[in-house]
Amino acid sequence: MPTSLPAKPDLSEADVLLLQQLACGALYGAISRATGIEEAKVGNAILTLLTKIGTKSRFHATALGAGWGLVEDVHVMNPTGNPPLAKHVEVLAGLVGGEDAAITAERLGLTVNTVKTYTQTVLRTLGVRSREQATAAAVLGDLVPLRTLGVGWPAVTLSKLRQQAKAG
Repeated sequence: MPTSLPAKPDLSEADVLLLQQLACGALYGAISRATGIEEAKVGNAILTLLTKIGTKSRFHATALGAGWGLVEDVHVMNPTGNPPLAKHVEVLAGLVGGEDAAITAERLGLTVNTVKTYTQTVLRTLGVRSREQATAAAVLGDLVPLRTLGVGWPAVTLSKLRQQAKAG
């Protein structure tokens, strides 16, 4: 029996496009050109999107978008070809779950500066330029189980969930 996911919010096509632009690491100017939102209003549009999704974190929103199938590609270039180290994936999991650096540091017994350093290392390792891009890539690339997204998400990776759905 396929695993069910938490309810997907009712987002317009414009909302999904905005979410996809965030997940690709686009800056406000590029988001404006892609969506037609005035550059000066992009920040407010993002805040409205976060409210609709039910999170305060842009990087959590992009990870959720990947989990719901709204974000399917983030144009990741992995310059090293090596996966992140386990300790870096633990920090990445905190980002996927919407944690700030202080909460992740406390959960893992690290300093906030160490968490920030690990975050930058993960970005370089994955070949991404933003936390938003990294969290979507983590879900799409099966670096973290979906339960990392929050309550109600299954303890499987996205590809495993898709295999279960195909099977039946």
